[in-house]
Amino acid sequence: MIITVTSYKGGVGKTTTAIHLAAYLQRLAPTLLVDGDAIRSATKWSKRGGDTGLPFKVVTHAQMVNHIRDFTHIIIDTEGNPTDDDFRDLAENCDLLVIPAVPESVATDGLIHTLAKLRSLGNKAHRVLLTMVPPKPRTEGQQLRDVLNSEGIPVFASKIPRLAAFEKAAAEGVPVYAVKDDRNAARAWDAYEAAAKEVVHG
Repeated sequence: MIITVTSYKGGVGKTTTAIHLAAYLQRLAPTLLVDGDAIRSATKWSKRGGDTGLPFKVVTHAQMVNHIRDFTHIIIDTEGNPTDDDFRDLAENCDLLVIPAVPESVATDGLIHTLAKLRSLGNKAHRVLLTMVPPKPRTEGQQLRDVLNSEGIPVFASKIPRLAAFEKAAAEGVPVYAVKDDRNAARAWDAYEAAAKEVVHG
């Protein structure tokens, strides 16, 4: 299975999503994370954890051809704001396009642009994942979900809460389930585990 995580808007949890989908899929079968981001966010995350930080292999896009045959699942963390040609190639060469979206107006503008591009390509193998969702009583997450549902846009039932545990995971170079001394780490992992199960089971 090839899963691409992309968005025309940066800062929406793209690398965090790629890391945690890969962490779940690695439990099922050998999984490779391809770091296609120009600033190598996933690679830097991996290096901060040393040899034991992440349970899967991380390679650059250029290195992918030498490794892809050895893995069952491939997660591709893409560059922010890809060119139209790159976006078309990404959309046409994966089993599922995961589009992280933060429920705030600036990020939503990027989401609208991404979805418009997918519509123009006739791509139906995509799903929006709500990320960095603020806690109740704030309602921005549900409002964005309602808008997407009303437009017939596929959305993950799972949502990823806004939690400091994810920042700690990135700083330590580990998946969020390995973060210690944070009472929300388990909750953070449960959210991505639920999303990953939706990827696997449709």
